[in-house]
Amino acid sequence: MALASNESTGWRPIVGVLVGTAGLSTCITLVFLGMRAVMDIGGACADGGPYVSANPCPAGIGLVMTIAFPAGFGFGWLTGWAGNRVGGYAGLPFLAWPALFISLGWNFLEYGLVSPPPGEGIVWGWLIPGVLFVLMGGVPLLLVLRWRSEFRSDGGARFAQRAQMLRAAARARASAAREDSGDSGANLVGELERLAALRARGDLSEIEFEAAKAALIRDAGAGS
Repeated sequence: MALASNESTGWRPIVGVLVGTAGLSTCITLVFLGMRAVMDIGGACADGGPYVSANPCPAGIGLVMTIAFPAGFGFGWLTGWAGNRVGGYAGLPFLAWPALFISLGWNFLEYGLVSPPPGEGIVWGWLIPGVLFVLMGGVPLLLVLRWRSEFRSDGGARFAQRAQMLRAAARARASAAREDSGDSGANLVGELERLAALRARGDLSEIEFEAAKAALIRDAGAGS
């Protein structure tokens, strides 16, 4: 029996998660290092002009910043798409938000408080944005960690209940199909293809799909 042939199964979604996560991490690291390079020369750079003081940017920094942001969105999409196929990892790219803002906030705090320019004390123009950036990244991260903790406390029971409902629905559909026609094999293929379509749309995770598929096959074997 053939399921949807265009779906990513097996090792491919796992590779997608690994590639997407590695690419997204690399983009955040490039932005972090690029910002430090600019802050090393005073926090701003320009090519000069009639009304702009020339302060050349570090070599390649413009290209790095131009590529890092759109590439980061692309790798984030890949991570979410593949994570949904694996099951339970679709939200992984959202960790990029706290990673980006906390790392950039660290730069501001370090250069404004720990390593200010020579001859200057605390640089409030860098210290205040640093605090704001850390809050922008840290508060969502704390909320996610709290949600994860609450989910782990009762999420298992909710998942078991949902899996039980899926199995019951699958048994009911299989029983109705057998009563409508004697061709249980054809009906089983149709139900499996329908479940595969639900997984492809993201309505079922990989784990839920496997649970419902096992219930269908088991019930078909019991009824034959």
